[in-house]
Amino acid sequence: MLKKSWLLSVALTASIAGGMIADAGAQEGNIPNFASITSGWLLNGGIDWFPVEGKQPPVSYDPAYPLERGNQRGVMERMSDDENANLTDWAKGIMRKYNKEVLDGHRAFTSQSRCWPGGVPGQMLFPAEPIFFIQTPKEVWIMWQRDQHVRRIYLNQAHSRNVKPSWNGESVGRYENGELVIDTIGVKEHEFGFVDNWRTPHTKDMHVVERWKVVDNGKAIEATVTVDDPGAFKQPWTGKARWEKVDRGAMLESICAENNGNFEKLFNLREYPMPEAKTPDF
Repeated sequence: MLKKSWLLSVALTASIAGGMIADAGAQEGNIPNFASITSGWLLNGGIDWFPVEGKQPPVSYDPAYPLERGNQRGVMERMSDDENANLTDWAKGIMRKYNKEVLDGHRAFTSQSRCWPGGVPGQMLFPAEPIFFIQTPKEVWIMWQRDQHVRRIYLNQAHSRNVKPSWNGESVGRYENGELVIDTIGVKEHEFGFVDNWRTPHTKDMHVVERWKVVDNGKAIEATVTVDDPGAFKQPWTGKARWEKVDRGAMLESICAENNGNFEKLFNLREYPMPEAKTPDF
């Protein structure tokens, strides 16, 4: 169900007004302004990482199953390049398993459609609904309208000595040359934890560096992501994503699990489970 989240809008307004970038001279200090109470940022250009010239590219589709409806082998789900030369044998094995399930008639897994967190950096590739930012002198929050998912980046500090693994890991950041630079470790290794929408896995040792910037005179933002994970990739790879500014007003309340229903039963689909809390969290 989608509806105005009045309380969230008030909180967002207060946070931005009280400490978003602290003062009117922030832009003069070369700090990019991602925050707005009336606009969000919508993923633009597809749900995959774009390659960056001169860098190791991200994993993409299996050349035998091109990205087109009803390809020459009759598969309409997304099939990953599980033989990509940059993958370790461990990562190839996991991706082969998921590809085989698709060929056996299972739906391809995507965290967006099954209500799972996307993790870092996979969450960045959530389409259809915008993201919002709150910026204060000590923290940056990236907020997805979907499930009001919040990722916190702690500014100008070192990583903790002992990081507890979590879906978003621990992110520390700084402003540098007009960009927000984010360094993330401690991302939880999970059977549904992927770095992209091709079901490319990562290990607990993954290290992600992001560089976010405002482009096109404030009409868009771009993020360049470098993923270093020797357990999954032979070399660090780099990808890029882009969001366009959308003036849809304040954030809406969007709850994924309320919109999914039992489609797998209605349409006889073989689906992955949605996350379910077995005990109360209060």
